Amino acid sequence: MEKMELFLKDNFLSIWHHFLSFEIERSKTAVKVWGSANGYLIFQVICWHHVLILTYTTNLKLREEAVKLWFKISKAELKSSSVLSYSLISELTSLSIETVRRQVKKLEENNWVSYSKKNGVILNSSDKNTEYLANTFNKKEVESLGRFMDVVCKELKTQKLI
Repeated sequence: MEKMELFLKDNFLSIWHHFLSFEIERSKTAVKVWGSANGYLIFQVICWHHVLILTYTTNLKLREEAVKLWFKISKAELKSSSVLSYSLISELTSLSIETVRRQVKKLEENNWVSYSKKNGVILNSSDKNTEYLANTFNKKEVESLGRFMDVVCKELKTQKLI
């Protein structure tokens, strides 16, 4: 067992509710923005795929630099040999392919993504949506995750593990 896994098991109740609070707040906001839990789950996979491609194309680490790259690439088609298909999204979310297809269509209609059989699902949001995603939603995610990490670090320091 890894050290952090053991630490989390040994301190489960003092930490886990903070993690769940982070997840609940994030999900509550996301469901409002993307229209449903399914829409949010699918959009999360699409963003994850986009971030993976960004990660493989650069060695940037700072959020500010990553956001600049996100904006730049959102305006141009991101070149990748990795195609995000309905089938892959279905596998990653455990949702039916038909549910994925319907939700991607809604995301397309709301200017979050584009889809073609050749290129699959691509994060291709409007300027307004990209602005919201990077400078409101993700900024709030980073702040909330940072607060959760502070709780973990405080507990680690209390136990003199760091």
